[in-house]
Amino acid sequence: MRSTLISYVKPHVQEDPLAMILGIAYLGASLEKEGLPVELADERILNDQEMKAAIERNDVIGFGALTPNIRRAIAWAKYAKEKGKITLMGGPHASVDQGIFLDSGHFDYVLKGECEETLPQFVRALEGGRDEDLQAVPGLAAKRDGELWIDNAAPPLIKKLDEVPMPARHLLPMETYFKHNPERLAYIFTTRGCPFKCIFCQKELTGRGFRVRSTQLIVDELEHIVKTYDPGVVLFVDEILTLRRKRIHEMCDEILRRGLKFQWIANTRADCVDYPLLKHMHRAGCRRIYYGWESGSQRMLDVLKKDLTPEEIVEAAKMTRRAGIWAKVYLIVGSPGETPEDIVETEKVLKLAGPDLVRVSVFNPLIGTESWDNYQANIDLTDLRENYVSSNRSAYQHEHFNQVELEELRKNMVRSYERWYYGYGQRARRFMERTLYYLENPQFGRKRLGRALGLVPPPERPGSIAS
Repeated sequence: MRSTLISYVKPHVQEDPLAMILGIAYLGASLEKEGLPVELADERILNDQEMKAAIERNDVIGFGALTPNIRRAIAWAKYAKEKGKITLMGGPHASVDQGIFLDSGHFDYVLKGECEETLPQFVRALEGGRDEDLQAVPGLAAKRDGELWIDNAAPPLIKKLDEVPMPARHLLPMETYFKHNPERLAYIFTTRGCPFKCIFCQKELTGRGFRVRSTQLIVDELEHIVKTYDPGVVLFVDEILTLRRKRIHEMCDEILRRGLKFQWIANTRADCVDYPLLKHMHRAGCRRIYYGWESGSQRMLDVLKKDLTPEEIVEAAKMTRRAGIWAKVYLIVGSPGETPEDIVETEKVLKLAGPDLVRVSVFNPLIGTESWDNYQANIDLTDLRENYVSSNRSAYQHEHFNQVELEELRKNMVRSYERWYYGYGQRARRFMERTLYYLENPQFGRKRLGRALGLVPPPERPGSIAS
């Protein structure tokens, strides 16, 4: 029986903390469930020789990569083909741009859409050796004699997420990840999809709907993670964890009922939280929230179709801080038509909101998004095809700034905010806010005071966030 390697190609710049990758772990679990041999390889923690060895000991080599890194995936597929392997590309970029892989001559197949159900079907079809079986695989595309031979539409989105097996973390070297990450960061998904219409977001893989897992299975998986791997913190990688607030209240209740002690992080929007929810999340262990603000200018928020206001952004930040939760925000510079005045508006909102960390990217119209469709005239297609640029640079030719100026804007926004945030005035403000928080939440105030006096031991891991 053929063995399958599912590999994740490393980015040329690792901006986020190094942690496990969930996508290939889900696919590994799906193949295991069907009794098919599988190996997972994350190039971020392998050297070239280890990656080559993994390719050489398997028969079918499947790749996943973010858009800026597809050139590297093509290079690895070339190596795999030289070793006589069957090569396959999946993921969001492959789902909207199959040609770049099939036309390279180094990929035998592309598998579009969610693959937990179709990947095992594809591997079994290969094993059977019948063209008819391959042609029946939803989402499969392939060339033969230079012409498209198979070009099937992506399968319908998986409706019942509870039927998708728990990701095969046991196939990943979890302790190796933890060595690279002192927080011992672990990931979990509870939903797929996002109903909002931001123009820069590619939705081909997960859709515009919102599909959820049951609370019982979510907390079962959390309990498994906590008891098996002892993580320092768990990141909910859902696009908008708190879109349905009732389910998060239920999840927090179940975490507290089971007595699970761990810290966690949520991704969400400023208009999808309220103070009672934030307090409940904190009681259940939430210590950080990552917000996608993108801008503080109402004009730019409208251009990006964020369906947010600066007032909502500021209010959410204040509620988050009051609930004792630390906030990181993501911003975009260089959005279509952005002016220096819009940048100033964003900087004003940042100081009104006072988030704890700011990350800024350059606007990138990626294929398969509304921004790609609407701004073709401003996209340098040659630059895009040759480089598939990262979040720090873009093939979008801006109306008011060149690439050097955009990079300086990106860096200066972070530098300027950090100088303000760590100034004495803001330190004093945060001290007063913490004092008010501990008065409102005396159970945490007693713990903090006990640590200060040496009566309560500090957290065991240096990377963890104190309550």
